[in-house]
Amino acid sequence: MCCEEIERQLGRYIDRELSAAERDEVEAHLEHCSGCQRELAELRELVSGIANAKSVPVPDSLWPIIERRLRQKEEAAPPSRASRGLQPSRTPRGLKSAARRLRTLPWAIAAGVVLAVGLGLVGLSSLDTTAHASTVDFGMLLDALPLDAQKAFRKFLVRYDAKPTTPVAAKRIAPDLNFDTPAELPGGFRLQSVYQLRMGKSVGIAAAYDRDGEFLAVVFHPPMKHEKFGSHENYPCIVGEHCGHKVQVGEWSLVHLTDPTTCHCLLSRLDEKSQMPAVMAAIAPKLVETGAASGHHHP
Repeated sequence: MCCEEIERQLGRYIDRELSAAERDEVEAHLEHCSGCQRELAELRELVSGIANAKSVPVPDSLWPIIERRLRQKEEAAPPSRASRGLQPSRTPRGLKSAARRLRTLPWAIAAGVVLAVGLGLVGLSSLDTTAHASTVDFGMLLDALPLDAQKAFRKFLVRYDAKPTTPVAAKRIAPDLNFDTPAELPGGFRLQSVYQLRMGKSVGIAAAYDRDGEFLAVVFHPPMKHEKFGSHENYPCIVGEHCGHKVQVGEWSLVHLTDPTTCHCLLSRLDEKSQMPAVMAAIAPKLVETGAASGHHHP
């Protein structure tokens, strides 16, 4: 199981609701994955904090407001996964069991936890269907880059309902996109995993690479009207012969080159002039063949 699948099991793991085989699989993964160990520790801290909070009744007026807003969001949401013949996404049950105690928390704490837990569940259970085809949001990824690039990338994957796939299947899933996910990139980066993304009504592809512990990631999606970068600045750049744009966060850069069908996003610490052109040529071969990249600048 990959990290995304393990993270979705952690709530049930804490609540001891996994089968023996599932528990063994989670524990085997946790033994060697520091990122998932941190996720487990954070989840346990949250559950413990809620469980040990002082019991104070919540004002009755708070819950009708929350219920009304949840009802409004449900009415405005697209058809459910079940109505489209898909398996319903699971909500981490450790958080659900913790949320049952909210009615006895101080009202200010309860309101904050409702918001924090609610926002977390939106991402983890893939219920957020507000990502429209006109926008893709990299803000979450960029904000967390200085702390842990791989964890930041995993959060981005969860935000866009990532599903593990293979290089061959990725081509079939997104036939209109111009991309490649070779087993090895120039410079010795080896392919670790490939994912299918759901970006509103659009399909995207992402892949993670590693070179002796150095992380590199790529994302391919249809050209968007807007790309959001949070508080980070977006600058023009040139990779090889092609104009694009980038966001710099410390030693990390998120570079975008766009052709008529595809935005090629490269997250790395590579040198823009000496190392990046060869990698971009490997992941976007038609871009190099046709010279189709434009100086398209996303607001």
